[in-house]
Amino acid sequence: MDRAGLARVSALHNKWARYSPLGALSVECQELNALHSQSVDGASIKIPERLTKPPEATEPFIIDLLEQAARKFAAEFMQSKTNLASIPSLDAEEGQKLVSQLFKSTQHAVTEYELFELAYRLAQKYQFDLCPYLGQIDWSAITAMQKRAISTTLSLSSVDYPYMWNSLIKSDILTPQDLYSRSLNSPFSIQRLYSSKENGLTTFFEYLRMATQDYTRKLLIIQVRHLFLATFSDFNV
Repeated sequence: MDRAGLARVSALHNKWARYSPLGALSVECQELNALHSQSVDGASIKIPERLTKPPEATEPFIIDLLEQAARKFAAEFMQSKTNLASIPSLDAEEGQKLVSQLFKSTQHAVTEYELFELAYRLAQKYQFDLCPYLGQIDWSAITAMQKRAISTTLSLSSVDYPYMWNSLIKSDILTPQDLYSRSLNSPFSIQRLYSSKENGLTTFFEYLRMATQDYTRKLLIIQVRHLFLATFSDFNV
């Protein structure tokens, strides 16, 4: 069988697979598969008449529906690009508003580093300083390598932006004097996992379990306040 014959076998197989109740598991599809294999091996074959009459379509096939949806999406996307081209360029103030909204949003499906990259591109496009917005980044979600990349990109020093490398500076309990007296005010590769002021006391033991099981280096800071009895009121992990 020549190439045209092989193409015909394939076309018939596709139709039987689409419109037969059993799909590709139908007897007809299996027979066509066998004929195709024999033909590829050099055997002379003939397609039985009954295999040349696949059932007719009663409803659109899923692949056809997906193709239509893809074409519709492509057309709408190109139209949206055309519409965007007519929007006037934004100024630096509008770009800053976009970055602010980007950092404040809790409904994005990107990593914290990807969020920074988006904000950086906006800052480059609208020519404004991104540094004032760095305090809104969750540095605990940024790896050491990514921090170095950010530092290099924005020419940041560990002296001017110590919270990038040491989350103890943002502690609710420790003061700058506490950090200085205990030599904890320098770059310290540890990130805050838990704070009772943000996460609540009810989740303390769950975070404590997570810290002891999932982390090799742990620092527990507890502040006890005395009322009538000694009670734990604030925790940092």
